[in-house]
Amino acid sequence: MRRMSYASDLTDEQGALLEPGFNDPGKRGPKHGPDLRRVVDGMLYISHTGCQWRLLPESFGPWTRVWSQFRRWSRNGTWARALTVLHRAAREAEGRAQATPSMVVIDTHLARGASNGGLTFHDRGGAYGRTKGAKHVVAVDVTGLPLGALAVPASMHENRTTELMLEHLASQRVSGRPGLVLVDRGPLRPPGA
Repeated sequence: MRRMSYASDLTDEQGALLEPGFNDPGKRGPKHGPDLRRVVDGMLYISHTGCQWRLLPESFGPWTRVWSQFRRWSRNGTWARALTVLHRAAREAEGRAQATPSMVVIDTHLARGASNGGLTFHDRGGAYGRTKGAKHVVAVDVTGLPLGALAVPASMHENRTTELMLEHLASQRVSGRPGLVLVDRGPLRPPGA
């Protein structure tokens, strides 16, 4: 039985580009075999539609399998490596000489938490004392292509969020040593640059 296709599904070209990163054999051999695309497409369906995991159409397989694999890949850096592969392919398609950027733009955004119910951060910070929420830290190159994203407590200082993002980018091998990093308060020259 052939599975219904959705707008969020990977194309064959996209699947071929990302498959090596998602199907890393590791110590126990390949995890999914031919079902890999179905699992990834299930994750992309959730991301695209915003539906609850339990409401994932059965054509993607058991929702618990898709959910547990998503959690595993989020924790072990697989999604960050996939973003790196996509970023390098996009830079190559744009004719950029280097696969990694020499300049990075980092910005933070405070996402306030709900006042009633739900999981929130209760950290000191913000103009009025306690701020409920988290900071989303995003790094892009000069073309606007995403390099990385982090969520940190709302109380964390901008300097520390920048340090964490640079450490994250280095650990994912997204950027060797950028010559210039632009942040909210102006340029930051990395040590040794």
